[in-house]
Amino acid sequence: MTIAALATPPGVGGVAIVRVSGPAAGSVARAVLRRKSGEPLDALAPRSATLAVALDARGGPVDEVLALWMPGPRSYTREDVLEIHCHGGLAAARAVLEACLAAGARLARPGEFTLRAFLNGRIDLVQAEAVLDVIQARTTEALRTHERILAGALSQEVGGWQDRLARALALLEAHLDFPEEEDVGTPEWGAISSQLSDIEEEIERKLSTFAWGRTAREGFTVALVGLPNVGKSSLLNRLVGEDRAIVTEVPGTTRDLVEGWTQAAGVPVRLVDTAGLRQAADPVEEEGVRRARRVLDEADAVVFVCEAGRPLLPEEARELDRLSPRPGFLAVVNKADRGPGPAERIRKDHGVQTLLVSARTGEGIPRLVEELGRLALRGGGPSGEAPLTRERHRTLVAQALACVRRAAELLGRGEFPEVAASEVHGARRHLAELLGWGAPEDVLDRIFSRFCIGK
Repeated sequence: MTIAALATPPGVGGVAIVRVSGPAAGSVARAVLRRKSGEPLDALAPRSATLAVALDARGGPVDEVLALWMPGPRSYTREDVLEIHCHGGLAAARAVLEACLAAGARLARPGEFTLRAFLNGRIDLVQAEAVLDVIQARTTEALRTHERILAGALSQEVGGWQDRLARALALLEAHLDFPEEEDVGTPEWGAISSQLSDIEEEIERKLSTFAWGRTAREGFTVALVGLPNVGKSSLLNRLVGEDRAIVTEVPGTTRDLVEGWTQAAGVPVRLVDTAGLRQAADPVEEEGVRRARRVLDEADAVVFVCEAGRPLLPEEARELDRLSPRPGFLAVVNKADRGPGPAERIRKDHGVQTLLVSARTGEGIPRLVEELGRLALRGGGPSGEAPLTRERHRTLVAQALACVRRAAELLGRGEFPEVAASEVHGARRHLAELLGWGAPEDVLDRIFSRFCIGK
């Protein structure tokens, strides 16, 4: 079946792209495109731009367009693909898409173009996931990371493990199936165990890349917490460079979670401004405080904000004692432009180093961004390789690692080679599922449903 969809975001823009893929893409092109003279456009030059006029579903001219014809298998989906580049805006793009649907295509489902690329063997499942991650990347470092995966770097590593496991398994099963054959020789379980141990070490090291990979994909979440009116919202606005949160002199203005994005050390950082931690004055604020506590539990790091110009309050001291032992904690004294703050008292009484900043003047903000980057990279950072970026990757690689480890241990002791062979088979199954070979249909549905329509 031939599919069609808008491949660019809906709305006003310079260009809109309607994408068509499938066996009837050529007939769709002949039905909806004409030369500027009005004559039929019988053929499009492969992988070249052709100036044409697009027709609407009733056959009337609607827009002057560029048409790109990419015959399979040298296309994104490995099918015949037609792209029609029309003027941006809702009317022109909608009219062209409706004409393609009237000519025999059906509307594509979310991610269906990439799903076809996967099913037709152009990319594997890891690369398909990277397509979405490239689109959603928020920083240059995150983009580079996902581009390496899309280019096949991670898939090649996994494929290399698969090949080496297959060779070890072939030798192992040869000894098991033909123990009396002279060509097979004496079982060398220790040598096979050593081969598996080498693979085990590589897989274990790859697992250590997950911390950075997840951060690159999901971002590093930082909760801004403290009493009301200490400047958390002003700090959020300063860090993200826009007025995301309402700022007033009235305590308790922030009732719900307010988010904004910035970057530090190439890491996408998600900042969450929370309701002030105090005894709530009404049910709405009470719910805001409850949500703030929940974000505290889920955040990768916590920035505790107090203010200069006054001593540390008892309730702030209690929050410091409760929060400071957790990893990823940072204390900030805001409003440094108002005079001395409690930074030295915090250091002496609570053993916490504190940054002095001013959300109003920008004092200390570069140092705060630097510290956020340091916290974000404490579990590893960009290394030039392709990391594991998703929980699905981590789970399957960890399962494969456990199988390889058990097989190596058994063969190292010269015990139960049949069980060791079964473990190697298990490792290869987990790695195959990672690449999408034989992946369950519900897994594919879950992955591709997150894509936008048109990709």
